[in-house]
Amino acid sequence: MQQLTVRNVPPDVLEALREEATEAGRSVNGVARLALQEHVERRRSRMHLEDRVRAMDALRARIEEHAGGTLDDSVSLIRADRER
Repeated sequence: MQQLTVRNVPPDVLEALREEATEAGRSVNGVARLALQEHVERRRSRMHLEDRVRAMDALRARIEEHAGGTLDDSVSLIRADRER
């Protein structure tokens, strides 16, 4: 595994890591490593979500092009159906 040295960690952040490590029965290094892993996973998830949104936007554009106009908002259609 690779190593990473983090310098100039603010004292309050280091203290919070120490407290969390003590509460969890882990090392500060373990808590920091887990925090970094969770950060990377959230970032990757956000990136995948952004990719999906772009793909959905492209699909909507293709459907609208094929339909010859913009798509109606389905909310009003659903409400009208429920009121029947």
